Amino acid sequence: MAKNSYSINDTNSPKSVLEGLYRAIVANGNATRKKDLDSIFDIAVDNKAFPNINIPGNKNERTYIEKWVSGYDNAMDNLPSSRIASAKSACSDPAIKLLVQATRGSSDEEALSEESFHNLYMSAENIQGNLLEEYISLNTRKYGFLWCNGNVLRAIDFCNTDGSLLLQVKNKNNTENSSSSNIREGTDIIKWYRLGSCKVNGQVLPKFHWDELNEIINSHKTEGFDLEPCNMNEEDYEAFLRKVATNNPNIITDK
Repeated sequence: MAKNSYSINDTNSPKSVLEGLYRAIVANGNATRKKDLDSIFDIAVDNKAFPNINIPGNKNERTYIEKWVSGYDNAMDNLPSSRIASAKSACSDPAIKLLVQATRGSSDEEALSEESFHNLYMSAENIQGNLLEEYISLNTRKYGFLWCNGNVLRAIDFCNTDGSLLLQVKNKNNTENSSSSNIREGTDIIKWYRLGSCKVNGQVLPKFHWDELNEIINSHKTEGFDLEPCNMNEEDYEAFLRKVATNNPNIITDK
């Protein structure tokens, strides 16, 4: 654990004290957002699900909750769909470009173009997991599902308002690291991933798992009982991505 990493999961303060600190901090916040965060806070306390947060200097319940609330607010103020991509922080390895260029017989100009396209795909892959959560949030809030945006619940991306369903979302079945898996062990956190694979006539093809997620939402909803059942699907998700990219082409970069 990092030196400045801190959580209030193991605090000896009673729930009433933590709630008092929290209420004072969010008193002047966004009313709609506050209602959602109120529920998330209660779930975090009841499940000891507060994440570790980097807090240099004085570590106590108040400073933790202040940073916890600001993390959520900042995340909700800067949705993935509105972000501007930054150039990657590390330089490209020229030996990789040389190897690809030599095997393909590419010119210098073609190699540079191929490298730019590679950077675009990597940039898209880096943001897609966040966009997936945003899409799910847009389609499930009406059923009482809260987006735990900004790292407010440990290893949990969504929960319903009464805390009876804790959900971890992944884009692919191979994108979970071992530490994330270990955190989920021994908990009630359900894992869902969008993209798997199947073989058809010896060819590996994508297999999407939206039906499983829809079933999870429809069987654990706490609001929207008079609405049509949740029906997220790949076609609608791709339409969402197309709209995001059209409105914000700078969401990915080739740099």
